Amino acid sequence: MSEEEIMNVFTKLGAKITKGWYPVSERPGRPPFGKEFEYSFDLFWGKVHLRNDGDLYVHVISKDVFNWKDRVKDLKLKGEIVDAAGGLMWIKENDLQSLEDDLKFLMTYLSSVKASSSH
Repeated sequence: MSEEEIMNVFTKLGAKITKGWYPVSERPGRPPFGKEFEYSFDLFWGKVHLRNDGDLYVHVISKDVFNWKDRVKDLKLKGEIVDAAGGLMWIKENDLQSLEDDLKFLMTYLSSVKASSSH
């Protein structure tokens, strides 16, 4: 998966890229171990982390307040949830199609959560 292909999945689905690709290190002064970009959809935002070894992680923060950990069992994602606590979740994605499918699922899921909480 190239950086451009990954970013294209987000923009195709309507995400706003709020900060383009930039290198990330474990701490200042250390060599970068990956790159990230930041994105925003209507109902969630976060960042995409691409490691130098090719592993891809998507950080998801819901704009509605709830704990992802309580909802993991409801999530029908193709990627692997590697962390979910509070309003934050990290998903490890394996390919572009799974990434796209998971983003579509999250948009639908969060729309239904928002609709049910507004009644």
